[in-house]
Amino acid sequence: MRPQHRKLMEPPDRKSQVADVEPTVRPCEKPGVLVVDDDHMVRIMVQLGLEQNGFDVWLAANGREGIDLYGAHREHIAVVLLDVRMPGLDGPQTLDALRGLNPEVLACFMSGDTGAYKPEDLRHYGAAYIIAKPFLLDDLVNILRLLAHGVPADLLPAGGVGQR
Repeated sequence: MRPQHRKLMEPPDRKSQVADVEPTVRPCEKPGVLVVDDDHMVRIMVQLGLEQNGFDVWLAANGREGIDLYGAHREHIAVVLLDVRMPGLDGPQTLDALRGLNPEVLACFMSGDTGAYKPEDLRHYGAAYIIAKPFLLDDLVNILRLLAHGVPADLLPAGGVGQR
């Protein structure tokens, strides 16, 4: 990841729509994010950045651990952030298993190399957003904050972060 220093800009025609969306997380609550990535440094850097920006964070080193953590803390987790390529259960397989616990689970994929998966495949799996690594921490924080507060994925800024 690169140092944080840039903010996403909303497309001008969508600002009024974003402002009208009712948040699903009360403003006084910290939105929760489950980060599932097999790279220890990615997990730690994302955790530090998200916690500094007011998120509660749970970390999982693989899909199985992520499923277990989600099962135990799902009422506090607003968004699941999944690496696409991991040993064992990959991101899409993990999301399938999470959907068994909660068909409405909100998830984003993140990856520098999606392997055999194309972006349209990942969207087919139900990704609210696809975040390309490396990413700016500010961009990740903005996307996760908007999703956690109920902004629909189709209203998220594209800003070069990822693809919807």
